[in-house]
Amino acid sequence: MFKIDYVVPEQAEGRVKDLYAAFPPQVGVPAPIQLYSASPRYLANQMAMAGTLMKDEALDAGLLAALRYVGASTACFGFCTTFNKSMLQSMGLTEAEVESLHTDPSKAFEPKDAALIAFAAKAVADPDAVTEADVEAARAAGWTDPHIFEATAYSAQMATVGIVFRAFAAR
Repeated sequence: MFKIDYVVPEQAEGRVKDLYAAFPPQVGVPAPIQLYSASPRYLANQMAMAGTLMKDEALDAGLLAALRYVGASTACFGFCTTFNKSMLQSMGLTEAEVESLHTDPSKAFEPKDAALIAFAAKAVADPDAVTEADVEAARAAGWTDPHIFEATAYSAQMATVGIVFRAFAAR
């Protein structure tokens, strides 16, 4: 699947096997995560960062999937766009609600979460257009500066994953 050596789940051992265990069997280990196994230390860092966000009570699984979706779809990263869209739909969002995440996330999420998704969507689509008022709107919705930063970085990280994935994907 990739141009460089990586570890498929069936052959995972040690640290990589432990990291892969974070994914339920019904979900499987996503292809980008498998690619990141080309560097177990990099994979470990990526998983640790994601794990930290997943343990934050303010950031539930649906919100994190929405942040990944807006980042991936903005960065034209098909695999993660499709994967996270599927996750969101399995959580009960309709096609229209998922598609609205870029323009009006309040159609699918409560106001507080919608404000953070809207901020991240704007930041990844046009970072130079982000204003103090945008930051203030996220704060007014109840988000702290660390949450605003982390959500934006998490969403923007989908561009990096997409670039790396496309560079090493076997065609």
